[in-house]
Amino acid sequence: MKIFIAKLPYQYQEADIIELFATYGEVSSVNVIMDRETGRSKCYAFVEMPNDEEAQNAITNLDEKQILDKTIAVSQAKEKTDRPSGGGGGYRGGSSGGGGYRGGNSGGGGGYNRDRSSGGGGGYNKDRGNSGGSGYNKDRGNSGGGGGNYRDRGGKENSDY
Repeated sequence: MKIFIAKLPYQYQEADIIELFATYGEVSSVNVIMDRETGRSKCYAFVEMPNDEEAQNAITNLDEKQILDKTIAVSQAKEKTDRPSGGGGGYRGGSSGGGGYRGGNSGGGGGYNRDRSSGGGGGYNKDRGNSGGSGYNKDRGNSGGGGGNYRDRGGKENSDY
């Protein structure tokens, strides 16, 4: 079972978390989430325990436990949901647009473009086919964007999905 721990003290590291959870059973992995820019802990982590009964016992006993004057929050980790994604255009002097390949929803958006053509971008969307967007152009009105290609399981490309 995957467990989510929040509100950890900054100084808590992987070894400290293993020690904390090992009291309740075998710990197969620990992932402390670090800030890329500062290199400091973001004060949350994920722990995996192979035995669900031991994991549930750890959750019950460690949730709201006081550690170094911080009260931690421990719960079963939720699976990631498929969220819409894709690049968006922005206000620019030149053309703008975005989009790209993602496993889930994909789609680009055009952006407001003051004096040149503006375009939306679509992207490849493996699950749902095309997606696309358009942008606003002050001098020329809307200028469109199209969807991206979708390759079906048979291997043929179709941009009319």
